[in-house]
Amino acid sequence: MIPLAHHISWPPLGITLLLAMLTGWLNHLGGHVESVDNAGFTHDPDYFVENFDALTFDRDGRPQQSLKAARMTHYMDDDTTVLDIPLLRKIDPARPVTVSARRALLSTDNRHLYFLGQVRVERRSTDGAAPLILETEHLQVTPEARTMRSHEPVGVRQGRSHISADRIFVDDRAGELTMTGNVRGTYERAR
Repeated sequence: MIPLAHHISWPPLGITLLLAMLTGWLNHLGGHVESVDNAGFTHDPDYFVENFDALTFDRDGRPQQSLKAARMTHYMDDDTTVLDIPLLRKIDPARPVTVSARRALLSTDNRHLYFLGQVRVERRSTDGAAPLILETEHLQVTPEARTMRSHEPVGVRQGRSHISADRIFVDDRAGELTMTGNVRGTYERAR
């Protein structure tokens, strides 16, 4: 029998063992998927106000317009504000105007209101004439610029006169109302 020499070199064996453990650890990490929520927040309200009522004033401190809603709901994920049964009222003794709808969306910069569903705009006359009534399903109102626009079919009536169109733009400062696309109407002179 020939004796076997049992000479082991420990440094290469240690390095090999360390590499095997490192490889096992990296394999474990590679197979493990980190659970990260990339979807962001859920579309749940972060706050709401029942019987919402806001009033804005002009530079001289006089009431300018009021905005009311049965409920105002704010969503944090997309910074939207939804108003249920909104009523916007321009406080002007000479030409009072109200805008109502089933609901409205307030832009994130609070500059635009988007009225949706059974939108009705009513401008009363102080001289006894019939009110001017505008009806549509979608209306963008920009109170600061005093404009309204819709790219949905719209109807306008005053007394027995009526006009319909595919789109409308109203510039209150310039006193202009522009209707375009399939415009049709009937005008009856007041008696």
